[in-house]
Amino acid sequence: MNVRRARTAPGQSARDRVNGLLTKEGTATADRAETGVNDPLASDAPAKAALGEIAPPPRRSMQSLRRRALSLVCLVALWWVLSLFFSESVLPGPVDVSDALWRNVQDGATYFHLYKTVLRVVAGMAIAVLASLMIGLIMGLSRFGEQFLDSWVMVAFTVPSVVYGILAILWFGLNDFAAIIAIGVTATPAVAINIWQGVKAIDTSLVHMGEAFHFSRASILRKIVIPQLVPYILAALRYALGTAWKIATVVELIGLSSGVGYQLHYWFGLFNMTQVLAWTIAFTVVLLLIEYVVLKPIEVYLTRWRPSVQG
Repeated sequence: MNVRRARTAPGQSARDRVNGLLTKEGTATADRAETGVNDPLASDAPAKAALGEIAPPPRRSMQSLRRRALSLVCLVALWWVLSLFFSESVLPGPVDVSDALWRNVQDGATYFHLYKTVLRVVAGMAIAVLASLMIGLIMGLSRFGEQFLDSWVMVAFTVPSVVYGILAILWFGLNDFAAIIAIGVTATPAVAINIWQGVKAIDTSLVHMGEAFHFSRASILRKIVIPQLVPYILAALRYALGTAWKIATVVELIGLSSGVGYQLHYWFGLFNMTQVLAWTIAFTVVLLLIEYVVLKPIEVYLTRWRPSVQG
């Protein structure tokens, strides 16, 4: 105990002072172990948790799953009730649509059409996100870039997607490349606006701190700007996914001979609402798989530092 009461002499070296502090900490830890008293203020658990060494408390995944299942059950129940008031040609019930969907699943051609649409959607979405990231960064980081590109983005945003589809088919023909270009060009303006607003919302004090430490512009962009843009980029990915699927359907409906849009147009021509809903549900399930199997785990990993909503 004499070691704990020892004081550091004024002329003592820095190494001796550090050794004295370490000795005091070790003695205090031993005393707590002997007395069975655990000082919560001395625990390094918060620091370890901040560094990711301690796993965060388990999220209420089961409760969230139950809520989602309840929401889905309510939606199907509402669909069934509404179908009782309409004929099958207007709104078929869940049972009839499920039977048609099951028959489609057993048909090998279904997977070909789903594959073609998914390929076009993913390729077009990749073009849209890359182009939007560059445009949004330029508009957010440069006043000249914002003033120069603002009108371009707004004009491109107001043009209907069907126009881009028609132009792409007229320019490039009835092929996958035309559909991919139409999807990428149509989704780019909306995603660029999202990233642009995200750049404008970043903490500029961190940028100024990076400049004070003589960071290069590339380092500021990579270490300060991009990490703050992650939530906006993830939101842009979700928006691009939904937009790309809508545009792909329109382009396939206009002039292509494969894909979900083509099948919707085919069954619409036969006035078969059951198959129209079956194909819509089939690709909706594919989009949900992409969301929860690909995008959601990426979001959880990249934003693991953010607190989760409780309750």
